Amino acid sequence: MYSFRAIVVMLIFSAAVYYGMGMLGLTAAHSDPLMALAGAVVLLVALVINVWIYLKLAGEHPFKWFKE
Repeated sequence: MYSFRAIVVMLIFSAAVYYGMGMLGLTAAHSDPLMALAGAVVLLVALVINVWIYLKLAGEHPFKWFKE
């Protein structure tokens, strides 16, 4: 259950990041190198924050692929 909750929070955070990038115009700025670099940095930071969220919420209860 901890993993499921962490994944849901990560999805909400990722959707918020994507929405924010869309509002700033970073999702359609592939031709401008600085905007593309800014978008890449935002995605990298979002990835690190997603990992932190998962480790903070799931913690000592990792996702189990098979029930024993």
